[in-house]
Parts: sequence; structure tokens; C-alpha cells
Amino acid sequence: MYKIAIFDFDGTLVDSAPGIVEIMHQVKEFYGFHEDLVEQWKQLIGISLNDQTRTILPNHDPEFQIEVADKYREFYDSQAIELCPPFPSLFEVLKELKLANIKTTIASSKKKFLIDPVLDHHKIEGYFDLVIGSDIVANHKPHPESVLSTLNKLGYEPQDAVVIGDSIYDLEMAKNASCDSIGVTTGVHNKDLLNKANPVKVVDSLIE
Repeated sequence: MYKIAIFDFDGTLVDSAPGIVEIMHQVKEFYGFHEDLVEQWKQLIGISLNDQTRTILPNHDPEFQIEVADKYREFYDSQAIELCPPFPSLFEVLKELKLANIKTTIASSKKKFLIDPVLDHHKIEGYFDLVIGSDIVANHKPHPESVLSTLNKLGYEPQDAVVIGDSIYDLEMAKNASCDSIGVTTGVHNKDLLNKANPVKVVDSLIE
């Protein structure tokens, strides 16, 4: 039995994918990018924002790629809480895990200072023993640093943990850390894509 569940945040604990895509549309409109860009961009949810803009804008210089990432942050940061409604079963899942003495943590590509207010707003910050955002680590998903740092800080081994996430980057991060993973289809990556990372299971809801 697992002793610790390491959750992704966006699209896994909170139903933020629609809001994230809406911000992408706002950035697209601001710069006049082609409509197809958002379709490509949303598939990158789960890795760092700077990596996203480098991927979608390969023919632009690094300064412009960073500018676009900063514009996204400008649009997003003022709406962070509104864009992160909890999945309906979140509270039940957290209570059940606590009763089962399973530690719960977060390993996210979002910065911690954006996650903390959402947890506080929904009054669930006490359920998480550790929150690691992209500003806490040097290497982002699918690099295993977030998982390995979590295990090291809390005193667990890879076999004690399961990583739960909605993107293939979460599941590859787990594999790179020698941990099991569970994929959830509540984000932008479908079951076929998630299965490519060989999770122990792919489910269609957080409660499942």
C-alpha cells in the first residue's frame, strides 16, 4: 500500500484547464497569433510556462518567448483563484486519504505563491504536508526533482509513493523517479496519451 500520494495541481485537484486555455486565447488575441497556436499550446499544460512558449514559438527570439510567457502570467495571476475551482470530489478524497494515514503533497508546474492562496481559499491547505511549485525546484517536469525532493524531505522511498496527474509529463516525472503513477483524464491529455507513460491505472475522475 502506498504511504504518500503526490498530486499534480492543475487539472488534477482543481478544474483549471478551461481557465488556462481561456488565458491562452487572451494571449493569442493580444499578439494576433494564428488560431491553431492554442491547440498546440494546450497540449503542453503540465510543463513550465517558459518551456511552453519556447515550444510554440520556435522561430522567435528568446526575448520574445519570455515576453509572451510574462504576458500570460500577467493575465493569469490576477484571476488565479477564480480560474481554479476544485473538482467536486476533492474534499471527499482528501478526507479519505487522511483517514487512511496517507500523506498528501503537491508537485506542480505552477509557482507555489499561486497555489497557496487557492488552497487557503478552499480551506484545504491543512491536508497537504508539502507543496512544491516550479519556483522551488531547478528542474521542471518531467524531470524527477519535484518527486525526489518530496520523498527526501518527508522520509519516504520511491516504492512508498504514487504520483497522480492529468498530463503525460506528470507520469513521466513519476517514471523518472522510479515511482508508480495514476493518470486522470480530467485535464487536456486523453487516456491513450497517458497510457504511453505506463501508469498503473488511468481513471476518469479524482474520486475514482
